[in-house]
Amino acid sequence: MAPMLDKKARGRGLSPGDAILAGGLPRRAERRAPTTPVSGVRRLLARLDAELARVDADKIDREDRIPPAVLARLERLGVLRLNLPRAYGGLGLDRADYHRILARISARSLALAMIVTTHQSLGAAALVAAFGGPELKAELLPRMAAGELSALAASEALSGADPTLAATTARRARGGWRLDGRKLWVSNAVGARWIAVLARAPGGATLFIIDARTRGVSVERRCRFLGLRGLGNGVLRLRGAFVSDARRVGAEGEGARILLALLGEGRLTVVPRALGLTRAARDAARAWMLSRRRRGRALAQEPAVAARLKRLDALVARLEALDAAAAAWSRAGGVGRTESALAKLYAAAAAWEAADAALQLRGARGYETVDSQRARGEAAVPAERWLRDARGLRLVEGSDDLLRWAVARRGLDLARAGARAPRAAGALGRRAAALAAEFRALARARGDAVAARALELADEAARILAESL
Repeated sequence: MAPMLDKKARGRGLSPGDAILAGGLPRRAERRAPTTPVSGVRRLLARLDAELARVDADKIDREDRIPPAVLARLERLGVLRLNLPRAYGGLGLDRADYHRILARISARSLALAMIVTTHQSLGAAALVAAFGGPELKAELLPRMAAGELSALAASEALSGADPTLAATTARRARGGWRLDGRKLWVSNAVGARWIAVLARAPGGATLFIIDARTRGVSVERRCRFLGLRGLGNGVLRLRGAFVSDARRVGAEGEGARILLALLGEGRLTVVPRALGLTRAARDAARAWMLSRRRRGRALAQEPAVAARLKRLDALVARLEALDAAAAAWSRAGGVGRTESALAKLYAAAAAWEAADAALQLRGARGYETVDSQRARGEAAVPAERWLRDARGLRLVEGSDDLLRWAVARRGLDLARAGARAPRAAGALGRRAAALAAEFRALARARGDAVAARALELADEAARILAESL
């Protein structure tokens, strides 16, 4: 049955993402320019830049390990408490400043940025800060702000991205719960002290914060990936691990709802991560094309190359605008699932395109590893690492396919409910109107071909969102 929409939801009350699916564009208030950091943040950025210059991202990639000393120095700068409340020892940064720092770290090492975001935007620290009660916050947030790393254990081998299919169980015990199960692809599993675990209690999916040093908790295997090396991702095993009822987040059975809300918020941090990588790839590509000459002029002046560099500039500019909007949505609270999904779809695709372009423009050097480049006596540029890392962004925090399905379903639901956003002028407005018209036509049809076209419309909606900001 199609969802019912009240009069407000049929028009101007739509969220930015839903407005596009219903044939309009985000309101002007959502089209924000990047802000200027305050003096305290500027000092932090300067210290961070100096610290990042010492980070050997190629060694991290080669050894698939982030040295503890690197994390320790970042922790002393406050990088592991950027997003945590001041009342509990965090820096409580504005979202725009938080994103700005994430982009800086991502330009150096996307794996390092993933550890930072997992800890305070997706892991136990984020869950406690957003949904924990006063006592749980007072107990754990100061420790997490002081550098005790956190993680999230939600995925399982057979449940995929659906939290309602979790096989890990939580059974009642005196004073709390006993957890049994096996969690897969737990980022920060290696090194985390506090792990948020989604388990199936009698009343439904429930979230718990478990101490990694508890008896019955172990990381039984380290996961290795094509890119994003150094994550410390692993398989978490729970064998009758005890967790007190005081460390339950939310009520019994509310775990899936809370987790989806957290993922919608955390997904927005993919935008600054993609921005950092895209800037690095763009800058390297331009520097190389300016240094190479043909017939007395730089390759950057060749029409085809100039067009490609202009495209990279456009990707950076759109990601900057999208990042500013994402920070504003996050700051306002209540991030809509549609714009969260669209922002992530566009950002991951943009980073992938930028990494691919940088590699292509460098030719064989782009495909060559940094160690091989150095062995030949050349200055090394990690284009092949950027490509491997960028591919990971299309899988984390909801895979592209999953998010396309979610957006497609939302577009069809809005069409069936008769949602119509105010018509916008210009080429983008016409594209949004055409997209909504297709959703309305698809909503009246049936069959696999309909679903396939709806998925394509999700990608178009992501492009419209980024280009409209």
